[in-house]
Amino acid sequence: MEEKKKENSRYQVIANYIKDLSFEIPSPDCFIDAAQNLDKYETTIDISNRPLKNGIIELNCNIILKAPKEIINKIHAEGCLAIIFKITDTQLEAEDVKKIILAEIPDLYVKKLTDLITELLQKSGFKEFKFKKEIKFKELYKQQSTNLTQKH
Repeated sequence: MEEKKKENSRYQVIANYIKDLSFEIPSPDCFIDAAQNLDKYETTIDISNRPLKNGIIELNCNIILKAPKEIINKIHAEGCLAIIFKITDTQLEAEDVKKIILAEIPDLYVKKLTDLITELLQKSGFKEFKFKKEIKFKELYKQQSTNLTQKH
């Protein structure tokens, strides 16, 4: 039922599950347009979290495939993976906790979510679908931190 719990000295992942999976091909025209233009779809990532009871946190990693505005007949593909965890090291600085939430834990589970979306698209008739590049949250976090530092 549950994957082996992932632990380290700073946090403990209690569980993870597919919270939401949304996939829609509204019409044959949408399928045909998507088949011809799927390489133009962009990947959008959204990470959110909320505290639960007893210091437990729910982390939601959402991946959305978005069609460019010029594509009229669009398909919709989106998946959200929820990860339930607890910070076990109470001495962590706020910046360390932020990095755990925005980079370390998402990196542990992003492959599960991208594999699910890839398989869904491939089984829906888009046999050649693959994400343009691997999603690496630690790299995205580092880029974002660098950009914020340069703006100040």
